[in-house]
Amino acid sequence: MRPIEKYVETMENKDFVALGNLFTDDGVLNDYCSNNSAQPEYHLYGKEAINMFFRNKFLFRRYSIADAEVVNDTQAEFIANFGGYHIMAIATVREATEDGHIVSLTVRPK
Repeated sequence: MRPIEKYVETMENKDFVALGNLFTDDGVLNDYCSNNSAQPEYHLYGKEAINMFFRNKFLFRRYSIADAEVVNDTQAEFIANFGGYHIMAIATVREATEDGHIVSLTVRPK
């Protein structure tokens, strides 16, 4: 399974542990979609930070995705829900290791 497919699967399942484990120890996740929802952008550095951040977002029902579709080897489109504010988003795996861990992933409004 490609890293982008694993990303979508973990996000849909709200599995914050698996999501963190998709990334390298110093992996980066930059989410620019929240800017349109009157919330700060998310810039997360490291698998532990990604795990902890999404643990809180998922458990408090402040973030989810819906209608996800993998469009190519590195991108997926979905509807991101930021605490009730919905935005069409596209996630891009910018860099991954040979063993499939994500080094850099960006989420932007579509």
